[in-house]
Amino acid sequence: MVKVPFSLSELDQMAIVFYKEVVKEFDIIQKLRNWPNNDMKPVMNHIASRLKTIICGRPDQLEAEMLLIQNIAYTAKQNFKIKNPTNSKGSPITDAQMHAWFKAEIFKVFDYDSTVNSFTKKDSGRLAYKLAKRLKMNTCPYCNANYTFTIRNKRLKSRPQFDHFYNKGRHPYFSLSFYNLIPSCALCNSGALKGQKEFSLAKHIHPFLESIENIYQFRTKIDAVDFLVSSDNFELKMVLCPKMKKGDPLSIKAKGNIEVFALDDRYKFHKDVAESVIKNSYIYNNSAISDLYKTFEIKGKSIFNSEREIKELIVGNYLSSADSHKRIHTKLVRDIAEEFGLVI
Repeated sequence: MVKVPFSLSELDQMAIVFYKEVVKEFDIIQKLRNWPNNDMKPVMNHIASRLKTIICGRPDQLEAEMLLIQNIAYTAKQNFKIKNPTNSKGSPITDAQMHAWFKAEIFKVFDYDSTVNSFTKKDSGRLAYKLAKRLKMNTCPYCNANYTFTIRNKRLKSRPQFDHFYNKGRHPYFSLSFYNLIPSCALCNSGALKGQKEFSLAKHIHPFLESIENIYQFRTKIDAVDFLVSSDNFELKMVLCPKMKKGDPLSIKAKGNIEVFALDDRYKFHKDVAESVIKNSYIYNNSAISDLYKTFEIKGKSIFNSEREIKELIVGNYLSSADSHKRIHTKLVRDIAEEFGLVI
């Protein structure tokens, strides 16, 4: 739903730093070079030749790498099947068993969470915490409904989970790819929602690249006066922005995220936030805010930096999309405030 607070060039620089850290920490280059001469050797040689792109590459580059690796992986699996036609029970080896073998071999190099020396577990997950801290996401980018603070001290350790945009079960060679590690909340990353679902740039929003901003918006479609007088129930839904069409590529991708992360269903439980914004937006209209800005002065200078600061105080949240990563419900509050007349 919301984007990480960095440009692509800034993220690319982070990816390079991340590459140097994980390659050194997990001795990846040496593992690839010293791989024994078996059915996986061609795969490991290919990965070694493309290692920097595999770890640092942007999502479109990862999708291109995916196709290249899959062809080599297919050959490796078939060669393994020829040498191991049956499983431990004497039955013919299945495609699932071949992939399980392939995945286990890849995880020996790209160990996200398989062993105590993995990315998430070695030194109490030191590198995972370091990455989460760099990305500065206080809320889940998929839902913007749950906090994902990164805290690591003697009293408390807490960080976001890392969702693999490209499923690490199907694509284990992207387990430690910078652009494939999305800081997220436990619910969005759970089997009930994203889980093992296959994502792609064509069908889903990638939080390092874009957001739902200006594609979908929260709307109640009720009249503020009627709501305040009668307190009638109302629906809170995400609808396409007026300038967008259902068939637009961005609309398709945004809808994919909304459906996978069940945002409409989940935000029904956040209607109280919308109610508060509706009431405050009605009470403190733009003219009242202008008066407040002019009234509260000390020695001829307003105590507020801008009228937007007053609006943020009134609705209890940030109103700039650039601040969406700092607090939960920022998009919800911003959209409802705009619907009920607070000019942002």
